[in-house]
Amino acid sequence: MIDAASAERGSPKLSALFNDNLKLAHQDDGHQPVATSNGKAASGTIEPPPPHVPAELKASYRSLYAACQDHAAFFAKDHTEYGQRLHAAHIAWQDFIVLANRLVQQIEAFAHEYDFDEETPGNGYRSFVYVTNACISHGVSICKQLSTTRSTLFFRKKLLMKEVEACSQLLSSLCTCLQYLLILRQWSASTGDLFACGNHTAEQLFELGDTINQYCFYGRCLGFQYGDSIRGVLRFLGISMASYSESYYSQEGDGTIVKTTRSLWTSGKYLMNPELRARRIVNISQNAKIDFCKSFWFLAESELMHKLPSIVGSSIKVNRLIELPAEPLKLPRRKDFKPSENPGSDVNQNQGDDDFVEIPVPSAHLGPGLPVSVRLLSARRRLGMLGEGRYRGWHKPTPPSRSILFHCHGGGFVAQSSKSHELYLRDWAVALDCPILSVDYSLAPEAPFPRALQEVYYAYCWLLKNTELLGTTAERIVCAGDSAGANLSIGVALKCIEQGVRVPDGLFLAYCPTLVSFVPSPARLLCLMDPLLPFGFMMRCLRAYAAPAQETLQENARHVEDAAQIRNAPKSNVGSLNSSRRTSIARSPLTPLEANTEQDDESSDTFASASASYHSQTVERTDLPNSENDNSSCVSFEDDSQPIVHYPVEISADTPKDAASAAYIDNFLDKYLIDTATMEATEETAAQVSQGQANGHAKVSSDDNILVETGRDLIAIDTLQGRLQEAVNNITNTLTRCTQSYEINGSSTLGQQDVRNMDALIARSPSEEFAFDVPKDPFLSPYWASDEWLSQLPETKILTLNMDPCLDDCVMFAKKLKRLGRQVNLEILEGLPHGFLNFTMLSNEAMEGSKHCIKSLQTLLQLKPKHKTNDDKGSSLDEDEVSSSPSASLAAS
Repeated sequence: MIDAASAERGSPKLSALFNDNLKLAHQDDGHQPVATSNGKAASGTIEPPPPHVPAELKASYRSLYAACQDHAAFFAKDHTEYGQRLHAAHIAWQDFIVLANRLVQQIEAFAHEYDFDEETPGNGYRSFVYVTNACISHGVSICKQLSTTRSTLFFRKKLLMKEVEACSQLLSSLCTCLQYLLILRQWSASTGDLFACGNHTAEQLFELGDTINQYCFYGRCLGFQYGDSIRGVLRFLGISMASYSESYYSQEGDGTIVKTTRSLWTSGKYLMNPELRARRIVNISQNAKIDFCKSFWFLAESELMHKLPSIVGSSIKVNRLIELPAEPLKLPRRKDFKPSENPGSDVNQNQGDDDFVEIPVPSAHLGPGLPVSVRLLSARRRLGMLGEGRYRGWHKPTPPSRSILFHCHGGGFVAQSSKSHELYLRDWAVALDCPILSVDYSLAPEAPFPRALQEVYYAYCWLLKNTELLGTTAERIVCAGDSAGANLSIGVALKCIEQGVRVPDGLFLAYCPTLVSFVPSPARLLCLMDPLLPFGFMMRCLRAYAAPAQETLQENARHVEDAAQIRNAPKSNVGSLNSSRRTSIARSPLTPLEANTEQDDESSDTFASASASYHSQTVERTDLPNSENDNSSCVSFEDDSQPIVHYPVEISADTPKDAASAAYIDNFLDKYLIDTATMEATEETAAQVSQGQANGHAKVSSDDNILVETGRDLIAIDTLQGRLQEAVNNITNTLTRCTQSYEINGSSTLGQQDVRNMDALIARSPSEEFAFDVPKDPFLSPYWASDEWLSQLPETKILTLNMDPCLDDCVMFAKKLKRLGRQVNLEILEGLPHGFLNFTMLSNEAMEGSKHCIKSLQTLLQLKPKHKTNDDKGSSLDEDEVSSSPSASLAAS
C-alpha cells in the first residue's frame, strides 16, 4: 500500500490530490475501513453496512467491488487472525477500486490525443489503463476462487489471504503510477507530446510523487498483465534470476557442484515463497551492477542453448560465422548526394574524388584492427555464396536472391549475439527465402557508443561491396533489428544519409528505443513492473552504453596506446618477440588450434605481430561468461573470456613445482604424519606407563608429550570419534554453503563498502538512478536527428507492444516521420513483453508476434507470401543435413 511517510515527503499538491481522491472514495463507498494499522480488525466488530456499489464504477470494477463487499461481510464474523486479515484487506481493496476507477476515467478522457492515428490506438496512457483493467480482472478471478472454496472443508485460508493482500497492494501501487501520469499530462498538455517538454526531468517526477511499491509487481502477481503462456515463461525467468543471483554472489572458492546444488535449492525456495522472490528481484534490479545483468543474459549463450536452434528450429542450409578483416573500404557515392545539404557532417571527400566514399575501419574505444563478426543464414545454398565451394553437375545451386535482410540483434547494448537470436532468424530465413546477415557487434561497457554503430555500419558497407559472396544481387536491402538492434539499424541509415552511401530500401524496427535519454514518458514508467526489463537494469544498460565510466575510458585508451606501440614496433624487436613466443609455445600445453596457429606464424613482420596482438585482445574483451569444463578445441570469441598469455620458459635444473600437487602433498603429509605421531605416542605411552606402574606411579607427564590415558585402543577410539565429528562438520558446512544466501557488495561514491542483503525489504526511490548525463547525439538517439536527415529515411515499419517501455519512443518517432511525409507504418501488439522474439519456441502468442514481423518484412522486401509447392518442398527438404558450419574467416582480398 501507499506509505504515509513517503506521501509526506512528496509534493503537497500531489499528496492533497491523493487524499482528496481517497476521501471521495470513502464517501462513495458509504463507510470507513474498519482496520487498525497492523491490518487486524479493531475490537468490537461493527455490523457491516448494507451493500452499496457506487454508480460511476465501470462494469468490471463494479463486479470486483461487489465481491469485496460480500467477502468483507463474510469474514467479519471470522475472529481468527487470517479471517480478520481477509476482512481488512477487502475493506481496503474497495477504497482503491473506487480510486483506480476515478483515475482511469480521467486518463481515458485525454489518452486518445496521443495516438499515432485513429486506426492505431496506443500510447503509454492507454497502456496503464490496460494494466489497471488487467489488475481488476485478476482480482475478480481471485474473488471467484475465494467464493468457491471459502465454505469447503479444505479451504486454504492462508494462501488466499496472501493472494488478496498482494492484489490489493498491486492496485494501490498502480494508483500511485496513475497519479504520476496526471503529472506528465500537466507537463505535456500544451504540446501533445508523450515526452515531457521544458525543464521537467525524471528526477523531478519521482520526487513529486510517492514511493512506488515495486515488490508487489514481482511476487504473487508477477506477469498478471500477460497471457497464460507468457506468464509462465516470465515466472520461470523470475525464479531463474533470483536463484542465479545466489550463485553469482557466492564465495569464489565454491566449486561447480556447490553452486549447482545452491541453484537447485534456491529455485525451490523462490518457487514456494513469491514474497521472497519479489524482494530478491527488486533488490537485484536496484543494487546489482552491470556485470550481473550481462552474466544473467549471457546464459542464453551456453553450449546447450547454442545447439537448441538446430534441434527445434527451422531447418536451414547455411549458418556460418564470418570474420570480416579490418581494412578500409571504398564504395560509390550516391548520385543524388549533395554535401552542402548536410552541414557539419564529417564526410570524407577523398581528396577530390567525389564519386567514391572511403569507409574507415571501426576505431572507437578499442582501436583499429579488430575484425567484425557476422553470421550468414539462408534456407538455401545459393550460387556464389561464401564457403559453398563447387557443386556437382547434377545438383546446381539456387540462383542468387534479389533481396537480403541485414539484421542487428537486441540485448540492451550489453549482451546477447546473433546466436542467441538464431531461433527466430531461422524462421525468418525460411519464410522470407532470402539470405540474412546478422552482425555480432562489440558490447558495452567495454565498447560503449559509438563502437557498436561503427561496426554495424562497416558490416553494412562490406555487404554492399560483397553482395555476390552472400548469394544475393541486393536489389532490395532491408535493415531490421529488435530493441537495441533497431536503434543501431536507424543509426546505419542515418550514417548512409550523412556519408552518401546507398541507403537501405526499408527499415523494420521492433520495440525500438529512439530516445536514449531520461526524458520521462508514460510508457517508460512500465519498466517499474516489467519482468524482463526492470527499471534498474534499463538504467545500467543505457549508462554503460551512452555514458561509460571514466575507468572504462582510461582502460580503452591504454589498450589503443598499447596496440599502437605493437603496430609501430621496430622489425628487430618484433622478431625477438616472435622468437620468445615460439619458445613458449614449444613448452606450453596449448590446444591443437592454438599451437598450430602460433607455430605456423614464422614471419616476423610488424603486421603479423599486430594481428596476433589484436586477436588476443579480442578474446580478452569478449564479455561472455567463462564456461568451466569446456572441452572445445576451437579458440574464438565464443569460447573463453580470458586472454591467452604466453610466457617464456626458463631452463633450470630444478624440477618446477606444481601448486596443486604441492598442496596435495602437504595435505597428505599433514594428515598421515599426525596419525604416525599418534601411534608413536601410543607406543611410548604404553612403555612409560608400564615403567610408571613398576615405580608406583599411575601417570607420567613431560613437557614434550602429554599422556592422558593409557592403552592403544582407547586412543584409537578417540581418534575415530574425532574423525567422525570432523566428517559431520564438513557435511554441515557443505550443506550450509549450498543453501545459504549471500550479500551483494557494492561501493558507494565515497569508496566505502555498502553491504546489502539481497533478501532485505528496502524502499528506494528510482530517482537515484539518474546520476549521469547522456550526450544529445542523433546517432545515439535518432529522435534528435534533423528533419533533413529523417526526411531521407526509407519506408519504415515499426512494431511495438502495448506494455513495452519503448512504446512511446516508437509512437513519437512514427509521428515525426509521418509529419515529414515519410512512408511509415506502426503496429501495436497486445499481451506480449519486451523481447518476445526470443520466446517463439515457448509461447504461442510470441510465435504469432513473429509472424507479424514476417509479414512486415515481406512487404519491405517486396516479396509475395510464400506458398509451398511440390517443387519447393523437394528443393528444401531433400537434404537432411542442417548446416552448422564452424566459423569461416574471410581473408582480405
